[in-house]
Amino acid sequence: MKKLKQMIESSFSLRMSLYILMMAASVFILAFWGYFQQARRSVREEAMVQAQVKLDNTILQIDKVLGSVETAVQNLSWLVADKLDYPDYMYALTQQVLRSNPHVVGSAIAFEPSYYPEKGVLFSPYSYRTEDGGIRSKQLGTEDYEYHYMDWYQIPKLLGKPYWSEPYYDDGGADMIMTTFSLPLYDLDGEMYAVFTADISLEWFADKVNEIKLYPNSFNYMIGRGGTFLVSDRKEAILNESYFARPLLEGDEGMLETGHRMINGENGMSTFERDGEEYYMFFAPVKSTGWSVCVACLYSDVFAAVDGMRNMMIALSLIGLLLLAWVCYLTIRKLTAPLSRFAESATEIAQGNFMATLPDIHSKDEMKTLHQSFGYMQKSLVDYIDELKRTTASKERIESELRIARDIQMGMVPKIFPPFPERDDVDLYAKLIPAKEVGGDLYDFFIEGGKFYFIVGDVSGKGVPASLVMAVTCRLFRTVSAHFQTPAEIVTALNDALAESNESNMFCTFFIGILDLESGYLQYCNAGHNAPVILSPSGEVKFMEVEANLPLGLFGGFPYQGQECTIEKGTSIFLYTDGVTEAENVEKALYSDERLLQQLEKLQKETPNAMVDGVLVDIESHVAEAEQSDDITIMCLHYK
Repeated sequence: MKKLKQMIESSFSLRMSLYILMMAASVFILAFWGYFQQARRSVREEAMVQAQVKLDNTILQIDKVLGSVETAVQNLSWLVADKLDYPDYMYALTQQVLRSNPHVVGSAIAFEPSYYPEKGVLFSPYSYRTEDGGIRSKQLGTEDYEYHYMDWYQIPKLLGKPYWSEPYYDDGGADMIMTTFSLPLYDLDGEMYAVFTADISLEWFADKVNEIKLYPNSFNYMIGRGGTFLVSDRKEAILNESYFARPLLEGDEGMLETGHRMINGENGMSTFERDGEEYYMFFAPVKSTGWSVCVACLYSDVFAAVDGMRNMMIALSLIGLLLLAWVCYLTIRKLTAPLSRFAESATEIAQGNFMATLPDIHSKDEMKTLHQSFGYMQKSLVDYIDELKRTTASKERIESELRIARDIQMGMVPKIFPPFPERDDVDLYAKLIPAKEVGGDLYDFFIEGGKFYFIVGDVSGKGVPASLVMAVTCRLFRTVSAHFQTPAEIVTALNDALAESNESNMFCTFFIGILDLESGYLQYCNAGHNAPVILSPSGEVKFMEVEANLPLGLFGGFPYQGQECTIEKGTSIFLYTDGVTEAENVEKALYSDERLLQQLEKLQKETPNAMVDGVLVDIESHVAEAEQSDDITIMCLHYK
């Protein structure tokens, strides 16, 4: 016992658990919870049995009446065939249907168009009950009542078998809401010549369904094969609303599933909510018609007796819970007093006083562990803040240096456009967009002795290393160009200079062109770079034919091959780096050479400025939300 007492005193959580457990067990034992649950199950099962019995009896009566109507029509159908030579005799047959079955309110023998030419196109003897209980007959087929297009005629004709129609308002016939049993009649050749019908008022179905009364607030309804209300406690819903309308509007998957079960002819039970009240719904099918009858019982009606017992148990439980709450309040306030002081210390720490005084804890339970954890947290926060200050300062210094490096790099490439406003023989526009703060793409151009020199390059990699190689390449280009005449010689000299001290094995793809502005004679050399696109005045847009050669800086002494051609005035040359054609979207799809050509075909009449901006806009549209993966450089020159 002494050891158990020591274990309880040393554990705050154990003491709390024992106090709450003892009181909760007392409350729930007094409430007889298990008995209450069993009582609810019993009441629910009894309600299901009672509802199913009532439904089965009602549907049995409905099926019996429907079967008698079918029998009455089928028993007289042979007389139709026997008396086909006497069309007026059909009136007597329809009257006989009404006399033989009191539930039939109307009967017709609807013949195929012009079956009796002397009777006209539409001939359908029809008999119906009058309000005083008598029977009258009339010719149903008229210009205002073309029965050949109605469901009760068309569907059995198409199916080739008897058919109970969905209820409808018969305007021009019986002038009431009714359902029709239709029996197609065939001659010896198998050709249908008429449809023999019998009508039952929907009001009779409503009366029969509404005879089911399980509980004071229960209500009944019946739906058709497509879900339309045929019987309902809301008269405005009959034939005007579908069972599925409300569940679809409210997104009630359970009611939708129940509706499908009903129109599929299943027996069963479900629950639903209406006007804030919960209901049990018991349903069963009318086999002969495909309709479904449902009884909805208010949840509170079903469990009225059980709920009375529940209320008494709730009252007892509330008394017990109030007592439990009072005891727990006193106990927890006493046990958690140190936590309030811990909270005050935590507030001071959150305000920046990381060495705030912690409350004294003399116990050996979880409070002692919490005290030790707070002390460790204080020390860790002090160390972390010091480290964060040093890291933040270092990061800000690096970011500042990178911004300066970016400004220096951007200052190394020409960015004033148009670059030669005094000349009318060439126009040019270029743009460089690094993927990081600094990048490895480059472009440059100048005019010397009537010749236009231009380059585009892409250093392997990104960031600071690539930017340094880019800077060296730009400066070397200006220097080397003054000593050599052809692009191949310039590229060879650049390659030898870069390869000489290239310990990091970085390289640069490079394209150089020299255009004689008077003759249009173009000399160029490609060092592993993307082929430029040439846009001729005739409208042809294609990639230039270039020798691949090796990129600059891999190894010296490589024999670069130059190329030459003559371009017409009005020709544009579009140069770019692989950041254009390899721009990726979120699905990792590339912008591609094909899309670049398609876009340039649309922009070929534009100025260099508009052409560059148009391609950049199309790249942004392709990339969308994806992050830029590589430096992008574009240069477009137009020879005028």
